[in-house]
Amino acid sequence: MPEPPIEDEIAEMARRVGELAAGEPLRPTLLAFADLVAGRCAQIGDLYGDWDRNAGDHIRAVMHGIPGLLPKPRDGA
Repeated sequence: MPEPPIEDEIAEMARRVGELAAGEPLRPTLLAFADLVAGRCAQIGDLYGDWDRNAGDHIRAVMHGIPGLLPKPRDGA
Protein backbone atom coordinates (compact mmCIF):
# COMPACT_ATOMS: atom_id res chain seq x y z
CA MET A 1 0.00 0.00 0.00
CA PRO A 2 1.55 3.35 -1.01
CA GLU A 3 2.21 6.06 1.54
CA PRO A 4 -0.26 8.98 1.56
CA PRO A 5 1.02 12.24 0.09
CA ILE A 6 3.21 14.09 2.60
CA GLU A 7 0.94 17.13 2.33
CA ASP A 8 -1.96 15.02 3.63
CA GLU A 9 0.15 13.88 6.57
CA ILE A 10 1.19 17.44 7.37
CA ALA A 11 -2.43 18.63 7.21
CA GLU A 12 -3.51 15.82 9.55
CA MET A 13 -0.75 16.71 12.04
CA ALA A 14 -1.84 20.36 11.90
CA ARG A 15 -5.43 19.29 12.61
CA ARG A 16 -4.32 17.19 15.59
CA VAL A 17 -2.74 20.23 17.24
CA GLY A 18 -5.62 22.56 16.35
CA GLU A 19 -3.80 24.57 13.69
CA LEU A 20 -6.30 23.48 11.02
CA ALA A 21 -10.01 22.80 11.42
CA ALA A 22 -11.50 19.55 10.15
CA GLY A 23 -11.71 19.73 6.37
CA GLU A 24 -9.72 22.98 6.19
CA PRO A 25 -7.09 22.82 3.45
CA LEU A 26 -3.40 23.01 4.20
CA ARG A 27 -2.24 26.62 3.98
CA PRO A 28 0.93 27.35 1.99
CA THR A 29 2.47 28.97 5.08
CA LEU A 30 2.00 25.78 7.13
CA LEU A 31 3.52 23.71 4.34
CA ALA A 32 6.48 26.12 4.19
CA PHE A 33 6.90 25.89 7.97
CA ALA A 34 6.84 22.08 7.84
CA ASP A 35 9.42 22.19 5.04
CA LEU A 36 11.73 24.37 7.15
CA VAL A 37 11.41 22.05 10.16
CA ALA A 38 12.06 18.99 7.98
CA GLY A 39 15.07 20.73 6.46
CA ARG A 40 16.53 21.36 9.89
CA CYS A 41 15.90 17.75 10.89
CA ALA A 42 17.63 16.61 7.70
CA GLN A 43 20.66 18.78 8.54
CA ILE A 44 20.89 17.05 11.91
CA GLY A 45 20.47 13.66 10.22
CA ASP A 46 23.39 14.44 7.91
CA LEU A 47 25.66 13.82 10.89
CA TYR A 48 24.61 10.16 11.13
CA GLY A 49 25.50 7.41 8.69
CA ASP A 50 27.60 7.52 5.56
CA TRP A 51 28.31 10.85 3.90
CA ASP A 52 26.72 9.61 0.70
CA ARG A 53 23.68 8.01 2.39
CA ASN A 54 22.44 9.08 5.80
CA ALA A 55 19.40 9.90 7.93
CA GLY A 56 19.22 13.38 6.41
CA ASP A 57 18.87 11.85 2.95
CA HIS A 58 16.07 9.59 4.19
CA ILE A 59 14.22 12.59 5.65
CA ARG A 60 14.59 14.47 2.36
CA ALA A 61 13.39 11.41 0.41
CA VAL A 62 10.20 11.17 2.45
CA MET A 63 9.46 14.89 2.79
CA HIS A 64 10.18 15.77 -0.83
CA GLY A 65 9.29 12.53 -2.61
CA ILE A 66 12.79 11.81 -3.89
CA PRO A 67 13.02 8.00 -4.10
CA GLY A 68 16.68 8.13 -5.12
CA LEU A 69 17.55 9.32 -1.62
CA LEU A 70 15.83 6.40 0.15
CA PRO A 71 18.15 3.98 1.95
CA LYS A 72 19.40 1.11 -0.15
CA PRO A 73 17.85 -2.24 0.83
CA ARG A 74 20.04 -4.34 3.09
CA ASP A 75 21.29 -7.69 1.84
CA GLY A 76 18.85 -10.44 2.75
CA ALA A 77 16.02 -7.98 3.46
